[in-house]
Formats: sequence, structure tokens, C-alpha cells
Amino acid sequence: MIKEQIQTLENLIDKEIDGYKNIEKLYTDKREILISGKSTNLYDVDAKISDSYKMLHNAFETRQKLTKAMDIPTCSMTDIINKIKEQDKSAAEKLESKKLEVNELAQRLYKLENTNMELLKHGMHVTNKTLEIIIRGLKPITNEYNQRGQNITKDQLEMSSIVEEG
Repeated sequence: MIKEQIQTLENLIDKEIDGYKNIEKLYTDKREILISGKSTNLYDVDAKISDSYKMLHNAFETRQKLTKAMDIPTCSMTDIINKIKEQDKSAAEKLESKKLEVNELAQRLYKLENTNMELLKHGMHVTNKTLEIIIRGLKPITNEYNQRGQNITKDQLEMSSIVEEG
């Protein structure tokens, strides 16, 4: 029975690793979208990232249930490895290498997410500056008309089509 539980646990952790690798690819895709400025594709990638995180959450909940059934105090990789080491050293070594892989993936994901956040901030900054320039460019034009759309400069002919006839 314990061998089956260990195998199930290994398969579950492999599934989590695949999920993290998929998220890493999606974060890389997101970075490329942010760099290229094709923000219309951003929603699709974010939706896929969200779905992947939901899948990982479900796998984590399954791992919690399994470790509880195996009398492991928590579902942390360290606790799992320590408990399994007593029963199956070979499986514990496999899990140790999987733990290292998860840690490396987590670090890469963290860096990619930070990069993407900085790119988003930069994109928002550029957009705000562009809007400020556009608004400043329009301000002199709008200063020539009052709230009714009438030309308020006396030295020019009234050319507005909104001028009331009186």
C-alpha cells in the first residue's frame, strides 16, 4: 500500500512540475507580448496562466489529502522526503531531485513575474506620457471655446457650427 501511495505522490509532484513548466512558458510568452506591444494577446495568456494555477491548486489539495493519509505532518516536500526516507530511500532520492527542480522553477517564475510586472509598469508609464502629450496638444484648441462651443476670442470670426443664432 505504501509503495502505491509513494508512486501516486511522485506522479502528483510530476504533474505539479509540468504545471510550473507550463506557467514558465506562459510567463515567457507574456514577456514577449509585453515587449512587442501586442496587448490584445495578453488576455488569452493571462487566462491560461490563471487556469494553470487552478490546476496546481487542485494538485496541491490532492497532495495534502494524500500526505495526511500517509501520516506525514505537512505536505511540504521536506516532510514528505523525511517520512519516505524511512520506507524507501530510492523514492526519497527521486523526490529530493524533484524538490530541487521545483525550487529552481520557482526562482525562474519569480524572476519572470517581476520582469513582466516591470514591463507592465513601463508600458503604463509610456501610455500616460503619450496621453499627457496628446492632452497638452489639444488644450490650446479647447481654450478658444466656451462651454457652449462658442468662439471666445474676439479677434477671430466665429466659425463654430454650434454658435447660436439670436
